[in-house]
Order: sequence, then structure tokens, then C-alpha cells
Amino acid sequence: MEEGDQGCVDYSCTVSGESSESYFLDPSYCYHQTEIFSELPSQKTLKRRTVQDSSPRVSGEGPESHRAERDRANSSQDTVGGWDPMKDDKRPLRNYPLSIAEKRRMRETRRSQSGRISWWLSWKQSKLTTWRRLRDDLANALQNLKPWKGALREIEGKFGTGVKSFFTLLHCLIYLNLISCIFIAGLVVVPTALLRSEVLAVNETSTHRTGECNSSGKSDQKAFYSHVKDFFLGSGFMEDSYLFYGFYPGAGLTQLSYNLPLMYLLCSVGVLLLSLLWVVTRLGRDYKVRWVQGRQYKTPLSFKIFAGWDFCIRETDPATLKQSRIRNDLKMDLDEEQYHQRVSNQTVKQRALLCLIRVVLNLIVLTLLAGAFFLIYQATQVSQSYQQEPYNFSVTVSFLIEYLPSMSITLINFLLPQVFRRLVKFEDYLLTTQINLTLVRCVFLKLSSLGMFLFSLYQQIFCSGNLENPKCKACGYNRDYQCWETKVGQEMYKLLLFDFLASIGTTFLLDYPRKVLVEKCSWRLVQFIGKDRFLVPLNVLNIVYSQTLTWTGLFYCPLLPLLNSAMLFLTFYIKKFSLYNNCQPAKRMFRASSSSVFFQCVLLLGLFLALVSVGVSISMSRCSQVCGPFQQYNLSFKVVAACINSLPGVAKTALYYILSEAFAIPLIISECILLTFYVSLVRAHQGTIEELKEKLVMDVTDKRFLVKKHSALAKKYKDELDRNVSTDSSGDGPSWEDPVDSCDLQLAVSHLGHSEESGGAPGVHLQEE
Repeated sequence: MEEGDQGCVDYSCTVSGESSESYFLDPSYCYHQTEIFSELPSQKTLKRRTVQDSSPRVSGEGPESHRAERDRANSSQDTVGGWDPMKDDKRPLRNYPLSIAEKRRMRETRRSQSGRISWWLSWKQSKLTTWRRLRDDLANALQNLKPWKGALREIEGKFGTGVKSFFTLLHCLIYLNLISCIFIAGLVVVPTALLRSEVLAVNETSTHRTGECNSSGKSDQKAFYSHVKDFFLGSGFMEDSYLFYGFYPGAGLTQLSYNLPLMYLLCSVGVLLLSLLWVVTRLGRDYKVRWVQGRQYKTPLSFKIFAGWDFCIRETDPATLKQSRIRNDLKMDLDEEQYHQRVSNQTVKQRALLCLIRVVLNLIVLTLLAGAFFLIYQATQVSQSYQQEPYNFSVTVSFLIEYLPSMSITLINFLLPQVFRRLVKFEDYLLTTQINLTLVRCVFLKLSSLGMFLFSLYQQIFCSGNLENPKCKACGYNRDYQCWETKVGQEMYKLLLFDFLASIGTTFLLDYPRKVLVEKCSWRLVQFIGKDRFLVPLNVLNIVYSQTLTWTGLFYCPLLPLLNSAMLFLTFYIKKFSLYNNCQPAKRMFRASSSSVFFQCVLLLGLFLALVSVGVSISMSRCSQVCGPFQQYNLSFKVVAACINSLPGVAKTALYYILSEAFAIPLIISECILLTFYVSLVRAHQGTIEELKEKLVMDVTDKRFLVKKHSALAKKYKDELDRNVSTDSSGDGPSWEDPVDSCDLQLAVSHLGHSEESGGAPGVHLQEE
């Protein structure tokens, strides 16, 4: 091979020791620099792939041929002969295996090639740098102001990422409810409060209307109501407040020229759409993380054991938390590996028996769910019928009748999840699968129970859809429910309040005495029962249920998000107290990445239930004629049509066209085109991701090869040096028989770092097969 074909780059490889003396290797060894790249594992794999793809194809060229062609092109660029490190390379000079003199010459070359930069580009670059620094500083400041940051880190270290995911979701829901409160207060509550005298006058006029459908049904005698009862039932003074639907006037505020009914409707729908956008965004982000961090792209145990420690830790408490975090992570890995090993060793008979057990247990679950729905329906029917009849009950009995549906739903939601949690253990799933399956069943229970309650309540209000009923014929709804929207809001308020009180009672009246009894009493039965365990799925389901109640009752009780924010804030400290004091550590850990996606899906299901409920109420249910902002309309959605009719001709025509069916055809076509574009983009990204993963694997393999080669050469050089010293021979240096020298290795490592900067991510540790 001629010298011109070698593609030799004239590098002066300096070998320096502890002293300042150095010598240069013989330039005749530079012809070996092309051979080191041909010995890399990545180049050998590329050669095999190129030989396979060079065979004739019957069906024409496919994606593999293009991929091989691209790899060959990249390979030709990566060789020493075709790769000029001084051309279009912006790496720092310290990354080059060159002498100081060569680095100085390269620096001067870069300066001469860079040329002068215009003042506009210089000013633009400085502004971009300033803005980037300001943005980073602002993000760090907001991150430091984030509440409960230290508490979340401590929970993660002591109890694992799974428990932390519950508190993180709780923390995010508080922010979501506060944003909803600001939105509602600014558009509905504050304008109503600014003109309180006009609102009271409008409400007073509505109260004194005559007619069968214009009687408010409110009693002026306040002696029968105590403030405590009004607080728990949402009646009395609370019914005549900003909390419920019936307080807001049925006409626009003339002094402000403000269309309150329209803003009330848009605000309710806008908060639900904002929540939908928030949930979908978090779901997409968590799903992307889970998809990237698949099982095939998993950090090995050896890395977690030998390289998982953070040597920047100097305090005792952070060190203890870091130890706990590593221990919990290892527990999760070992549990998963043990489960997969046990499943792989199962026989056909064992699998058939397991399938039969799972079928039987699912039938039992369905039976329990059917019984729960029947109980909720009957409790709602009995409660509503006794409230409308003039029975002379005592205060306690009437209070229990009012809360009968809430108590039934809370009791069912407390007992059946415990049954589901014990049944799923016999189905022999992975711990994460057990959690998700229990969560599915509990979600179906809680959301379906809420749906059954709303269904039975609407059956009472609208006479089971039979408008010929004497009670519903005159008004279009049951005349016993003159302000039925406020009645639904009161039921949502009672459900949310009773669920929160049940959580407090369970923590301080059940779990805490149980913990004290276990610590003080040594009986076998007491020790067998033990302390309670912090069950992440059930606790997540409780806050999802409360958030679903908030979304569902938002239209009927506008300030329900504010109430839920206060309850979630207190729930954080209550659950933290229960976690630290009442509960014992879990025997098995589970990953937050595998369950966070499912938590967001559960939250999305609750939001869909709220959207369906509010959508039916807005578009299909007759509005009350005695209270609320829509008492002048048959349907709440008619306020939008009235607002459009008040616009000028061109705007009215354009809006009617947008809301018509003719606009749906181009909209569907545009959505199909956009969906096709994004699907194609996702497929292209998936191919790129797979190629980058393979490149990362090859880069790591090349590093290991170079390290082994460097160690062998270093050992050979040391042996040669010791032999020369022992024989007292005075030579110019060791004689190299290996065609690869240290200069080649330094050049190859530098080139490998260059390829990482252009396409890979350094520092990624992959498991060696």
C-alpha cells in the first residue's frame, strides 16, 4: 500500500511523564493509524451489514439498503483519511491528542478562518446568551420556591419513588385547582361581587315570582336551621352564597356591560378544557419517558452498585437518603427478575390452573360491583324520596337521610378496594401489574358508583325521562326541585366533604390507634394484624375521586375547586403524618415510571366522566326558571346562540358557518392530513431513535476495545522497558511489533468522542450481554 493511500495525518504524539521531558514517536508509525479503525467492533459490524445488504434484491431496494448506504457514507467520513479534525470541528483544543505547539497552530488557524463577525451577529448572540441565562436563573428561582421540595426528596429516599409519585400527583392537583380558582374568580365571582347590590336585587325579584315553576322553595324561617347543619348540608346561609349556582343572577350586569351568563358557561367549559390539556400533556410526557426507558434500555445492576453513589454528598442526612434510594431501586430490580424467572419455569398445567383462578376471581369482582351499584341506586332513591315528603324526623335522622348516598358510596369505596387488593394476590401478577389491576377495578368502582349516583339523581329530577308525569309536566323538570342545579351542587359538596372527613377519621381514629396497639400490646393476634401499610394505588384513587367530584360539580358549585385545594393541602400533611407514624415500610417496592402513566390515565377517565355529565346538563337538561344565570333560557347552551345573534351580520354569518355541519367536512380533512403528518413523523423518529441506540451500543463497544488495546500496549511497553533496564541496554525506545501504537489509540479515542458529540450521548451505560 502506497503512502498516499494511507491517508496519514501528520500528528506529533507526545508521551509525557511526571517530568517536563517528552519525546516524539517516530513518524513512520503513522501508517498504522488507518488500521486501528478497521479493527473497531463497529467497523466490523458495518462490514458484515454491507456484505449482507450488497446481495441482489428481488423486490427492489428497501429501507435496509438505504440504511447500509448511509452507514457506508458515514464510515467513509469517519476514516482517518477522510476526516480532517481541523475542518468544521468546534471541539475544544484540549480534546485533541496533539502537542502544545500543534494546538497553538490549530488555534491560529481557527482564528484566521473565523473572520470578523458583524456587529449585528455579535449583538444578537450576546442577547441570546443573556436571555438564556435569565431564563435559567428564573427557572432555578422558581424551582427553589417550589413548596414541599425537601419533603418530596425525603419521601423518595425513605419510601421509594412509588410513594413519591402519590405526593407529586397531589402537589400538581393543588396547583391545577388553584389555577382554576383564579380563572373562575376573575371571570365570574369578582364581577358578581363588585355589583352585589344589583345581584341581590335581581335575586330578590326572582324569589318573589308567582307561578308553579317560579317558587324558590326557600323558607324564611331560619330557626329550624343551625349553622353547623347548614355547613355540612350546604343549605341555609351557604346556599345563598357565591358557592352555589343559584346565587348568580340570571341577567347581565348592566353597570359593567358584562354578560355574566355567557362568561359563566365559558368559564366552566374552559376550566374543564384546561384540565384536559394539563392531563394529556402530563400523560404524553410520562408515556415518552416510560417508552424510552424500556426493559431493553435499562441500567445494569453493576452500574447501580459500583457507580450509583453521588460523591458530591457531604452531609449525613442526604447520604442516608441516597443509601435508601439505591436500596429501594435494587429491591425493585430483584423482585422483577425473580418474578420473570418464576414465570419462565412454569409448566403448562400450572399456567392453565392460574388462568382458571383468574377467571373465577374476575367473576367474583363483577358480582361485587353489581351489588355495589344496586345499593347506591337504592340509597339515592330512598334519600331523595324522604327529603321531598313532609316527614317530621329528628335532626339526627334527617341528617343521616341527607347523607345516606354519601355514606353508602364512601363505605363501598372503603371496603371493596380492600377485597380487591387481597384477591389480586392470588392471580400471581408482577407487583406493578397487581397495582395497576387493583387500580383498574377500584377506578371502575368509584367512577361507576359516582355515575350511578348521578343517574339516580337525574331520574328523580327529570321523572325518569317521562315529561308527562304530573310533577314534570308544567316545568319540564320535577317541581319539587325548583333550583335543581343548586341541589346537584349540594350533593357534590356533601360527597366531597364526607370523603375528606372519612380520610381524617381513618387516619386518626383507625390507623393511629392500631399503631399504638401494635406497639404497646404483644398479643399474637395484634402482632399478626400489624400496622397499616401505605397503599399507593388506593391513596391515588382517593385523590382522583375527589378531583372527579370537583370537575363534575364545577358547573353547579363554581367555588368547589377552591374547597378541594384546601382539602388537598391538608391531605398532604395528613398522609405524610400517616406515612411516617402509622404505616410500616412496604415489603415490596414498585416503580413510579411504570405507574405514573396509569395514574394519569385514571385521572383522564375521571375528567371524561365530568365532561359527559356537564355536557348533558348544558345541552340536554332544562334549566331552572327560578334561579341561576340561565333561568331565561330553556337550555344553557342557548346563551351562546343569543350572543351570536347580537353580533354584526358578517361576524354572525362566520360563526354560524363555523358551528354548522358544512364546516365539519374541511375540518375533518384537515385533521386527517395533520394526523397523517404526525404519524409519519413519529415513525421517522422511531427509526432515528433505534439507530441512535445502536450507535450508542457500538460506541461503548469501541471504547471497551480501545481500553483493552491500550492496556495491552501499556503492559507490553512496561515489560519492554523493564527488560531493557535489566539488561542495561541503551536504546532509543522500545521496539513495537504490534501494528497499533499509543498514538493510534489516542486518535481513535478522540475520533470516538467526536462521533459522540455529533450523534450520541456520552456517559450512557448499557448492559453488556
